[in-house]
Amino acid sequence: MLTRLYMFPLSFVLCFVLVTVPGCGMLKHDRTPEEVFSLALSGIAGKEALMFEGQVGLRRENNGMFENQFKFEGKLEDHDRLTLQTRLPGAVTAVSSGVNKNAVNNQGQPSGFSATYERKQGQWSALTPQHEPLRGSLSRFNPIDQLEKIDSMKKTIQAEYGSGRQTRILRIEIAPEEAKNWAASQLSDEMNAIRAEYQNKANRVKGANKEKLEQELYKVWQQGEDTMQQLIQKAQVQTVYHLTVDRKTSLPMRLSSESQVKYTDNNSQSKVEALVTDVNFKSYQ
Repeated sequence: MLTRLYMFPLSFVLCFVLVTVPGCGMLKHDRTPEEVFSLALSGIAGKEALMFEGQVGLRRENNGMFENQFKFEGKLEDHDRLTLQTRLPGAVTAVSSGVNKNAVNNQGQPSGFSATYERKQGQWSALTPQHEPLRGSLSRFNPIDQLEKIDSMKKTIQAEYGSGRQTRILRIEIAPEEAKNWAASQLSDEMNAIRAEYQNKANRVKGANKEKLEQELYKVWQQGEDTMQQLIQKAQVQTVYHLTVDRKTSLPMRLSSESQVKYTDNNSQSKVEALVTDVNFKSYQ
């Protein structure tokens, strides 16, 4: 009888120890994919500085060949100030507010492009002039902004098999309608940047031809804008991200994506294009 009386509290203590001892593999809570993503986003949001390197390419018709490839790099400083720098094939540049002296072509012209952005009230705004070329398109490759936007979208997050002991890999698929709206917004930003560039060039012209040139440039831009809107309205967009997260720090290590667009062109031909990006994070502070 006495033995039985002592067995209950002993069993209770043993159970309590198993539950509370850290590192017990049998009872340790394994975070859900949604929790891993949330922690990664919180982790990167709390950093004052970091650097990343990435590359991007456009693939058409699933042929495996990439077009318009280029590399880029970025540097976050003071928590809310980000500089993005393109690196065209063969160019050597450094992350800075301008183009490195080595990043020039044979004619002495810059072979890359740099733009600086600042985050205010959760939105990233370019500090470079409105008319700068590539200003609109370069902003879409800001991986911090991408993670922040993904957080607010409808999506499915799944854990990928093959993650090592030190990392977890998440597959994040954006809801089709959200992906389409996001693609349309990015294209509109790029078109607006082109319009600002056209306007800047027209402003440099003096004399009687200025008004005529402005009208012609606006006509060209409007045709492009109308075509883009018609194509995107009937397009199907699928966007999938893969996020690699450090198990120990919960910080993002790599963010890759593929955004595939299926559409019908003006000749009623079905087309498929995919924008592919790959970014590696480093130097967290």
